[in-house]
Amino acid sequence: NNTSLVLAIELAPGGDVLLFAADAQVGNWLSWQSLSWQVNGNTVTGPDLLKRAIFYKVGHHGSHNATLKQQGLEEMVNLRVAMIPVDHEMAVKKRWGKMPLDDLVTALGKQAKGIVLRVDQPKPQVTNGEAVVEDPLFYEVTF
Repeated sequence: NNTSLVLAIELAPGGDVLLFAADAQVGNWLSWQSLSWQVNGNTVTGPDLLKRAIFYKVGHHGSHNATLKQQGLEEMVNLRVAMIPVDHEMAVKKRWGKMPLDDLVTALGKQAKGIVLRVDQPKPQVTNGEAVVEDPLFYEVTF
């Protein structure tokens, strides 16, 4: 899982970021702290990308080692939507433990101002101006 492809997509240079963490675990998150790139004469760092993340596809089905609190979720100060790809009942049947982790779901709700989308639950009430459309196969989020 620590070799998963993680994508941070800037919507514009220096702008909002969509973060897709795949199955990244603790080792991945820690390694991002020291990464930097030169883009159009500007330095972009791992922590900078986390700070600008407005959408986070939660890693590893919301497991206990998939999202760091420090050097991770706490750095996502602009987070507006988090999405957890998990079916809790199936996770229980597979004996995968607590997926998603309750503490993580609570922390995501606070950091993302209440918009936490899960494939196993209906769409939450959206009160902060985001537009979320629910379909049986997908969510559509408009910022």
